[in-house]
Amino acid sequence: MNTYTIVAADNIKGGGIDLLKKHFGEENVICRGKFDEDELVANIASYDALLIRSATTVTRKAIEAAGQRLKIIGRAGVGTDDIDKPAATERGIIVMNTPFGNTISAAEQTLALLFATARNTARADHLMQQGKWEKKSLVGTEVYEKTLGVVGMGKIGQHVVRVMQAAGMNVVAYDPFFPQERAHELNVKLFADVEDVLKTADFITFHVPLTDQTRNLLNAERIATMKKGARIVNCARGGIIDEQALADAVKSGHIAAAGIDVFSKEPMTEGPLIGVKDVTVTPHLGASTEEAEERCGIQMAEQVIAYFSEGKIQNAVNVTFSPDESLRAYAELSASMGRIASYLVNAPVTDVEVRVGGKFFVDKDCGVLRYSTVKGILERYGLEGVNDINAMYLAQQRGIKADLILSNGHDETLRVDHVDIYVRGKQDGLNKETHLAGTVYQDGRKRLIQIDDADIEVRLDNHMIFLRYPDQPGVIGRVGTILGDMGINIENMQVGILHKLKKASMVIGTSEAVPPEVIERIRGDEMLKVERIYSVDLVD
Repeated sequence: MNTYTIVAADNIKGGGIDLLKKHFGEENVICRGKFDEDELVANIASYDALLIRSATTVTRKAIEAAGQRLKIIGRAGVGTDDIDKPAATERGIIVMNTPFGNTISAAEQTLALLFATARNTARADHLMQQGKWEKKSLVGTEVYEKTLGVVGMGKIGQHVVRVMQAAGMNVVAYDPFFPQERAHELNVKLFADVEDVLKTADFITFHVPLTDQTRNLLNAERIATMKKGARIVNCARGGIIDEQALADAVKSGHIAAAGIDVFSKEPMTEGPLIGVKDVTVTPHLGASTEEAEERCGIQMAEQVIAYFSEGKIQNAVNVTFSPDESLRAYAELSASMGRIASYLVNAPVTDVEVRVGGKFFVDKDCGVLRYSTVKGILERYGLEGVNDINAMYLAQQRGIKADLILSNGHDETLRVDHVDIYVRGKQDGLNKETHLAGTVYQDGRKRLIQIDDADIEVRLDNHMIFLRYPDQPGVIGRVGTILGDMGINIENMQVGILHKLKKASMVIGTSEAVPPEVIERIRGDEMLKVERIYSVDLVD
């Protein structure tokens, strides 16, 4: 059994740590507090997985110091803006989060701030602590029959909606990815533009990630379009709201109050919103409940264990395909076909086309097959650290274009579920192409079923020889004799005919890797007249 070192930073604790220690061994799970960048850079190369919460920032400098060992950066929580995801992707490191562990806690913090801003709770407490009884200056407003605007209708947003509807609020929302039918089921009026929500709502709450599109989503210009006396809550991510613009709007009285749990820079002890009379601020408490920390820790532990024990990728934010477990065998097949095709095309690869055909692939996210095919091609060239996460990035760096097409396949005579790959290259001004088709039987057996235009059914062995030669008698016996003379044991041999070209393709599986001198012996045999021959090892 492999030994892995798992580091849980930012004082992650509880049942998740217990699970990790039980699986990996107590001595292989290191629990500690926050990393600063220099310390992380100095140590990260000795870790297999690094788990953090919100305190540690994993920068490009740290990721580039990780070498080839680090496989996972896990965020016990939702937000991953403290991880340089492009750098992780380039290095083939999976960035995971736990998107559902703190749903209830984050929603409840939002609810707390919605009510606090409605009833001036924080300011009332502050005055009472100073010995002041100022009821007249603390008159608030009811939420009943007011309009709540929700920007982002994920699980947290939906939970807020359900609770506030029970409190008598009408709800409008903006989320470009949320189905209109689902909004209708929830009795939510869904707008196509965020501006319409801002103009309509008495209370606004944000539940979106921080991206280039959402940064300063609520700015001075948009605040000016809101109702006078509206209230704003943000428990999502800092940076979504222009903090100076919000502070100015509250001070002017245009915005009645705000409740802010997240900030553009954290920890935030000084800033535009600190000390503003009608702004309630909390130090990023959205996920800070015992229950949320426990759920996130356990979920992350389970994901790390699943990856290192079964290869399962769950809740990876830098994987652009869904790692559907039912596609695992086809992903393995595609990687093998990609490696084989990289030999047969016999030129620097420029284009890769992956097609899938058959009922098995209906309603499946087949993007993993494109990644796996490209990974197989790049592995042939000995690229260190290539995997499904960084395959497309590395391919793009090398000018390789890869497409996925959902179709019935190029050859309509193939009636089984199958994957076709077309690999094109260019050398000395000549365009070259090779085509492979393969399938996976119900019992998991993987088979090639076409090589170029030759129908051929052949299993995938660890060590294989691919030949093309003029179709003529005696070739099978002659090749077998040469291999036998040179001590190579044949485990499998299949032949397919390219009738239009009057040529044949032969695939041989051997029990061991075939030395170059054996290949040269076959290539140089005058009787065989071999046009191409390659030895392909599907295991390193």
